[in-house]
Amino acid sequence: MDIKDIKIEFEGDGLTKYGLFALLAWFLKDIIELEKRCRIVTVKRKRNRDKEKNIKRRESAFPAQKMCVGIVASILLGIKRFERINNLLHDEVRVANLVGLERFFDCTTARNFINSFQSWHLAQLDQVNTDLLRDFGESFKQDFPVLDIDMTTHSLESKKREGAVPGYNKKNKGKPCYQWSVGFIRDEIVSQILSKGNTHCSTKFKEIVEDVKKKLGGKNIIIRADGGYLSGEMLDYVVEEDLQVVVVSKFDYITAQKENEIDWSTWFEYDENTRLLDAGEANVVSKCKHKFRVILVEKKQEKIKIKRSKKYIYYAIVARLNNPSDSSAIYELYHQRQTIENFFKESKNPFNSSKMPSQKFRANEAYLHLITIAYNCFGIFKKTICQKSGRENLLVQLRIS
Repeated sequence: MDIKDIKIEFEGDGLTKYGLFALLAWFLKDIIELEKRCRIVTVKRKRNRDKEKNIKRRESAFPAQKMCVGIVASILLGIKRFERINNLLHDEVRVANLVGLERFFDCTTARNFINSFQSWHLAQLDQVNTDLLRDFGESFKQDFPVLDIDMTTHSLESKKREGAVPGYNKKNKGKPCYQWSVGFIRDEIVSQILSKGNTHCSTKFKEIVEDVKKKLGGKNIIIRADGGYLSGEMLDYVVEEDLQVVVVSKFDYITAQKENEIDWSTWFEYDENTRLLDAGEANVVSKCKHKFRVILVEKKQEKIKIKRSKKYIYYAIVARLNNPSDSSAIYELYHQRQTIENFFKESKNPFNSSKMPSQKFRANEAYLHLITIAYNCFGIFKKTICQKSGRENLLVQLRIS
């Protein structure tokens, strides 16, 4: 039996590979009202120095708020570099209309806009993100917010980028890089700092905590961090500010303190691969005289084909919590911080945070702020739209009574 060829013809300009973006674009425009929120950004906004002279200026086709919305939209559409805007979004007029643009700008316009950012403009973008989370996010609604702090390395392709110097770069040793510190609550980015490549993570701990405390209005937060942040100065700061903290420590730090009396017979099995020992209140480092709750951990490693591989790894979890908890609960609380590690993977792949668009440091900071807004918008979209169904929930989002 012969089958005739089927001829398919498309009419009009309504066909696009970004068809599924329509629902997200509606959410950005009508629910979050992102363009309205971005009006506080004053990049390249001209001022009349002489008030007596009424100078008429030509209106820009892409004012600051539309540029912010356009860049956020391009990030959510998976555009890795500004150079690809010309090829991938030049003809996507309908997609641009969905987010309130007549058309998408070209890569030169995007780069010139990013390069115009100064420190006060970054504060404006940070305020946009804070207002967004306060109105729609979950981080500001927590009675006992858990703040995850971590730092990731962004390797750069050029030595000419401002602030890019060789530093701690595990995957690309010797390459110039940036260090990006992030404060994370309930899968939402609340605070962030971009630093030079030779910046140690512990130097930004206090700055991140103070920024989050200011934004949350003085709530007693619980801080989770990895061993890179542990120091006597950090532990003293936690006690002085009466903060709650859960941080990992090297096993040897605890056993090296002569004052610690540990009953090694009290190990118990948490699961088939993990044993825990509650060491009670103990000294952690010699430079800090305050005592903290310490849980020692012995974990069996998976078998790997490497010579001299260790069968077990040992570490300690250091905690200072207002409410007493058993050792298993503290162990579980610390290991919930894997969400921030997953965020760094997502930010570098689908959100392309590692593709720095400029040689200027402030411009790259601005780009990461816009990635932060894009990430939080998408996270809120997933929580409020994708995870809810039914006519009632949709009407709530549409603000229809």
